[in-house]
Amino acid sequence: MDSSTIISRVIASLISIMQASNLRNRLYLQEQRIEKMQVALDDIHRINANSTAPNALISGIIDRIRG
Repeated sequence: MDSSTIISRVIASLISIMQASNLRNRLYLQEQRIEKMQVALDDIHRINANSTAPNALISGIIDRIRG
């Protein structure tokens, strides 16, 4: 085999590995953000439900976000 072909395959493989690890890290970061948002929504819902006059707009927004 030609040495330039081997070198190009090695470089392409290294770039692919770097991109895959970057994508994995971004996925974990998104999962953490979603978890924090869900906790915040639960807190807002709990506070709204326990108030003397629950706000229907807040309840509706939370219900739509949760799906």
